[in-house]
Amino acid sequence: MSPLLRPLSVAGPLRRLRRKRRDQRGIALLVVLAAIMTMTVIVTDISFGARVRTLTAVHTRQQTQAYYLASSGIGIYRLILMANAQIARQPMYKQALEAMGIPSGDALWKMIPFLNTGLLRMVLSADSGDVDPADAEAFQQSGQVSDQVAEQSRAEGGHFANRNFLDFEGDFSVQVRGEDCRVNVNQLASRDPATPVQNTVVGQQLAGLMTGEENDQWLRDRNLDKWDLIGNLADWVDTDDIVSSGKGGYEDDFYNRSDSPYLAKNAKFDTREEIRLVEGWQDEVFDRFGGEMSVYGGGKIDINCADDEGLKGLCKGNITGCTDEMSGRFVQAFHEAELTTSFNSGASFVQWCDANGFSVSNAQLANMITTKNTFFTLTSTGLVGDASARITAVIDQSTDAGKVLYWKVE
Repeated sequence: MSPLLRPLSVAGPLRRLRRKRRDQRGIALLVVLAAIMTMTVIVTDISFGARVRTLTAVHTRQQTQAYYLASSGIGIYRLILMANAQIARQPMYKQALEAMGIPSGDALWKMIPFLNTGLLRMVLSADSGDVDPADAEAFQQSGQVSDQVAEQSRAEGGHFANRNFLDFEGDFSVQVRGEDCRVNVNQLASRDPATPVQNTVVGQQLAGLMTGEENDQWLRDRNLDKWDLIGNLADWVDTDDIVSSGKGGYEDDFYNRSDSPYLAKNAKFDTREEIRLVEGWQDEVFDRFGGEMSVYGGGKIDINCADDEGLKGLCKGNITGCTDEMSGRFVQAFHEAELTTSFNSGASFVQWCDANGFSVSNAQLANMITTKNTFFTLTSTGLVGDASARITAVIDQSTDAGKVLYWKVE
């Protein structure tokens, strides 16, 4: 049959057409999948970014709330310090407190060494001022109040005339320490350059803190001498450039050898942390002894608030033959005496020492003691959710209103 007369076959073109359509469907499927994947990535990124921004905003809000709660703790405790100063000037209160052997100038803050939200909620929610014994016991054990007490403290009315004083989220806690409970190293600035640092009251106080079998061995292991360390403190705050330890030389030689040279300040410390800049007082030396040192106060130690380490230092520096073992007995006897009396002068403390078998070797001990604080460190922490803020403030309470000398936020 002639090719011209053969019937026209459409099978081949149809197969090619179907194959082309299948290829097009495959490309379309890939395009759809790519679009879905792109949209998924975009939506996930937007969702993640929104969540991050939300969490950041929540944390920022909580951080701000925590800061203001901590600040409120400082403010509330300053009211206690103001009341403490006013009580000391009221003859009726002063006579009543001193008749009980309590120094009126420090009565209130020593009775309330710390304050927190739980304590306020428990007291202000109590009916007629009476605290439920069960609530008090639970608070003493856990430091937290029950939900019932917390809710009652947030309710309207009560002690503050519908002001909802405790209706807020979060908690704060604040504690106080009198700076006159520590040794004021800034008093070394008033030393006569001709007077050896060993003959100064502050030098003797510091030496007492750094004396004892354990401390002596600790210093020997590090090839350190306590009088060199104390002399370096004196050189930092005095006005001359001569090393006061008796070895001669210039003060700045210590600091010119450092990787980042600097000069001795020749002026008083502004903060306690500045002590770390003094030769020999970096790191572990400051960590060991710095807790008993202050840059505020009148230079005398308030015997009624000195802690155990401070008391041991007084014993080792001023009591005949005071060993580590004797200093422990001294602290125990002191705390037993505190249960029945408070010292109202340095002379009364010296009399107590002699009467209890602790022979005073330093005739100047009475002049090293005070029974009143004027400078206070307040440490307040605010907590809201996972956020926290801590404020450390130093208050000069020489006037009723008080004055902030230092403010640090962490």
